[in-house]
Amino acid sequence: MGCTLNQRGLSENNHSENALLRSRIDEQSDLIMILKRRSDEAMQTVNLLDKRNKLLVAECEKAREDLAVQTHRCRLLKSRFDDLAYNHQQMIEVSPFQVLLCNVPLCACRGSFTLPNSPELGCDEHF
Repeated sequence: MGCTLNQRGLSENNHSENALLRSRIDEQSDLIMILKRRSDEAMQTVNLLDKRNKLLVAECEKAREDLAVQTHRCRLLKSRFDDLAYNHQQMIEVSPFQVLLCNVPLCACRGSFTLPNSPELGCDEHF
C-alpha cells in the first residue's frame, strides 16, 4: 500500500506540476498574442504614416514647382514693369509739352508729335 500512496503522490504532484506548466504556457501564449497584436497595429501605423509622408513629399515638390513658376512670372513682370517705367521716363524727357514750353512748333500728322521740316525726326509737309 505504501507504494500506491507514493505513486499517487507522485501522480498528484506530477499532475499539479503539469497544470502549473500548462497555466504558464497559456499566460505566455496570451502575452505573445498581445505583443503580436501591438506589432500589427504598429506596422499599420507605420504604413499609414509612410503613405502620408509620400503624399506630403509629392505636395511639397508640387509646391516647389509652383513657387518656381510664380517666381519666374514675378521676375518677368518686374522686368516688363521696369521697361515700361524706363520708356515712360524717356517719354517724359522728350515730351511734346517740354518742346512746347521751348516755343518749338510740333506736327502730329504721322500719329506722333514731331518737329516740322525735320526729315530725320518727322514731318516736312507743314510749316
